[in-house]
Amino acid sequence: MSDFDPDQLAQELTIEEACTLLHGKDFWRLNGVPRLGIPSGFKVSDGPNGARGQDFLGGVTASCFPAGSCLGASFDVELAREVGKALARETRSKSACMLLGPTVNIHRSPLGGRNFESFSEDPVLTGLMASAYIQGLQSDGISATIKHFVCNDSETDRRTMSVVVEERTLREIYLRPFQIAFAKASPWGMMTSYNKVNGTYVGEQERLLQSVVREEWGVKDMMIVSDWWAVYSTTEAVLGGIDLEMPDSHFRGGGKLIEAAKGSKKVEAAVRRSAAKVLGLIKRAGGRNLQPELPERAEDLPEVRNFIRRAGAEGAVLLKNKDSILPLSKAMPIAVTGAFASVALAHGGGSASLNAHRKVSPLDGIRDYFTHIHYAPGAPADLLLPVVSSTPEGETGCVVEFVNPDGVLVETRHLSSSYLSALDRYPKDLQPGWTAIMRLKLRPATSGRHSLQISSPAEAILSIDGRELCRTEENPARRDYFLQAVLHKIAATAEIDMVAGQTYDVSIKYTSNEDYLYATNYTLNGVRFGFRESVDEDAVISQAVRVAEEAGTCVVCVGHSSDYETEGFDRDDLRLLGRQDDLIQALAESSAKVIVCVFTGCPIAMPWLDNVDAVIQCGYAGQELGYAVTDILSGVKNPSGRLVVTYPKRLEDNPSHGNFPGEGERVVYAEGTFVGYRHYVSRGVVSQFPFGFGLSYTSFSVDKLSVEGFDSFGPGRTCTLTVRVTNNGSVSGRHVVLLFVLPGDTASPVTRSAISLEA
Repeated sequence: MSDFDPDQLAQELTIEEACTLLHGKDFWRLNGVPRLGIPSGFKVSDGPNGARGQDFLGGVTASCFPAGSCLGASFDVELAREVGKALARETRSKSACMLLGPTVNIHRSPLGGRNFESFSEDPVLTGLMASAYIQGLQSDGISATIKHFVCNDSETDRRTMSVVVEERTLREIYLRPFQIAFAKASPWGMMTSYNKVNGTYVGEQERLLQSVVREEWGVKDMMIVSDWWAVYSTTEAVLGGIDLEMPDSHFRGGGKLIEAAKGSKKVEAAVRRSAAKVLGLIKRAGGRNLQPELPERAEDLPEVRNFIRRAGAEGAVLLKNKDSILPLSKAMPIAVTGAFASVALAHGGGSASLNAHRKVSPLDGIRDYFTHIHYAPGAPADLLLPVVSSTPEGETGCVVEFVNPDGVLVETRHLSSSYLSALDRYPKDLQPGWTAIMRLKLRPATSGRHSLQISSPAEAILSIDGRELCRTEENPARRDYFLQAVLHKIAATAEIDMVAGQTYDVSIKYTSNEDYLYATNYTLNGVRFGFRESVDEDAVISQAVRVAEEAGTCVVCVGHSSDYETEGFDRDDLRLLGRQDDLIQALAESSAKVIVCVFTGCPIAMPWLDNVDAVIQCGYAGQELGYAVTDILSGVKNPSGRLVVTYPKRLEDNPSHGNFPGEGERVVYAEGTFVGYRHYVSRGVVSQFPFGFGLSYTSFSVDKLSVEGFDSFGPGRTCTLTVRVTNNGSVSGRHVVLLFVLPGDTASPVTRSAISLEA
């Protein structure tokens, strides 16, 4: 590719050609330049815990890896590198050249909706794990996209929110993971965030994107892409440093950028500079020899399954093990219960969700290993009623008819579930004011007063057997309707008496709203239908207690569903949804030994902690999570994970409390650099569990510390610390050694944290 010189080619482009390169061809693809033989087959895919491919809902299946917070809990950079390598193959199976990951935002608050995607509350751990992930991914020719630059640490009103942060905090906490990753791994792509920093959208800040990243950090050979619809201007964004607007051309198409470039030498220079960055990315994928896009493939390989299982187990953190109740013996009777025992919480919601090849539930994994298992379902704990994914006849999903205002049927489409989203490409011939009619059949297994629910930002009418039950109304003020985010806030629910075995015809008529995609807070056309048969929750809890007492030992599986821990909104508190806490407390008051497995990507309140026997923080461990947690419960794997975030005793103890998620489109990072453990240690605040905490089935001692190079230690210099780690038990295990740095005796003009992680 010696003839493919991005800088030279950028100068040979016409202004029209250059501007075309600076926006997406469609949702996942880049434009090319036919005149110069530059193909338009460069495709990107969502990550960071799998390569989903082009479909948000359904689509070709993919491998689902542990989420960032679970992977981070391993504190294992080699594991992160292996994950990156595996993801490269996955990305290629979707005929993509670039994966949108890793996510390196900071866990500023335990309520952050997207925390599970990111590695930690600590910038150094985040930067080191991200660096290894990027190295693994790019070693096989797939571009990483480190994201979201910068301070995208909450989801509430993220497109209008301005983060108020002082310079030292910005650099020491929020920019540092990016800086570490660029120094160690040189990611080929970086994604800008939706939010503003100190009053200006990040994508329009030349100081951050050009002066800091490209000049101060020396990052020249890297392409900057906007988050999807995170470009808010034409000239300001291109001058600020966003090279590529995705997913389309709202601000850079229609002649807008061409006109601006022809009218200003400065804008034209910025356009050609950005065109060179886009061409540089295309060159890495093959340049003029870029392979034509192939159909997406599902590569479900045994070795990948086994690797995901191992990685998920490495991220499990043992928080309590009273009287060494764990590990459990293979032949002992065990009761399994909880809302998420038979459901596999493999990932969170939003961009990180995907259609996994399979999802092994905890119940499936436990049954596969242990001999005597007794199961009792837990009470439901979803934020939304479950979508319907099969008909009474056993067929998958439902049928949707797209109809134009003149009554002409445009297309009939089969959906894998009762969820219709604009992100999955509507028919091209639809006209403003079109309607979609979703049809499906329900046949309840039980008689009772059952619940039906629709969610939509526009008008949708739910009918059963021709009778209207409920409707939603159009409201342009609805905020950030994205994937499954905030759907609970735009839902209408009805209850109806239904008879077991009887078939009911359900229809949902949806009328499209205006195109709000480019409003500052956008909405997307779509509708979701959910259904649940009635549940006597008191009876369910009583049954679980009876089964647990009969077995003597109980594993209860709790967590956050992907519609509750998700991109698009932040949680209000630390509590588990539904009656999960009630179930645990009832079990704790029984005669059974109780082991709690927590499937979340963030801290939760544990009012029952003192009354249970063991707790495992399992995280979102990927598609093999049932086997991963079974390996920990059985002792096949000795837990070695550590907490990547401090677990507070109370929400009020968190340093961001009172300044999260923000108010009046403004969030003040008033805690400064005292984020996470820096706050708890420096200010003497007692936590539930500290950062880095994690138990084992054995014990270790660390001694014989030696230091080389400390006498000459200073800026740009390194020193080496060596310790001896001894396993004092009879079980093999793994121990993580963390190096924290304390402030020196020299007076400092700024207040520093009592400790900070450095290695």
